Amino acid sequence: MAELASTRSLRILEDDPYGLVRFEGEQLPTLFELEGGRNVMYSSSFSKTIAPGLRVGYVILPEEIAAGLEDIVASTYITPALVTEATVLEFLRRGLLEPNLERVRGLLRERRDAMLEALERELGGPARWSRPQGGYFLWLELPEGTDATELLGRATPAGVTFVPGSDFGGEPNSARLAFSFASPAEIDEGVTRLAELIPAAATVKLP
Repeated sequence: MAELASTRSLRILEDDPYGLVRFEGEQLPTLFELEGGRNVMYSSSFSKTIAPGLRVGYVILPEEIAAGLEDIVASTYITPALVTEATVLEFLRRGLLEPNLERVRGLLRERRDAMLEALERELGGPARWSRPQGGYFLWLELPEGTDATELLGRATPAGVTFVPGSDFGGEPNSARLAFSFASPAEIDEGVTRLAELIPAAATVKLP
């Protein structure tokens, strides 16, 4: 993709809010880095690396289109959130970003591991799932014949939620699970509850 952007002068907007919260494996280069920033515009957010309530992001783009984007931004919301932007600036000035990233990565790794362990215990065999090396989410393929949307309807009253994979173009039996917010104990309990509800939403019964 980076090569296409360079050879065909294609403009690409890379949205990368999770790149800095990779907690396992080698850090991967961004499209922006691979292409050199001539045709790739890079956007990210401090909501994932400092605090979710900040709602402060940034974009790196070629100078020739920066002014046009600035005009669009100004006409869209008049003025940015100055207090939260000043908070982020002071956070960066004090050198707190890297230590906080290490803290966030550690928390995410612990919660990812808790979800993987619970899935193996409760659904090992009839279901499959990804092993994310960063970010907030895990992709789950439920037992064949399971309707994830129907399962969500049963899970919500039980205090468990997820996003059906069909919302992202996935198969009807797929789901996106988030491990970013809940504690390891809550994740363990949530997966247990989810597993108990699967047979009612599946045409293929768990052994």
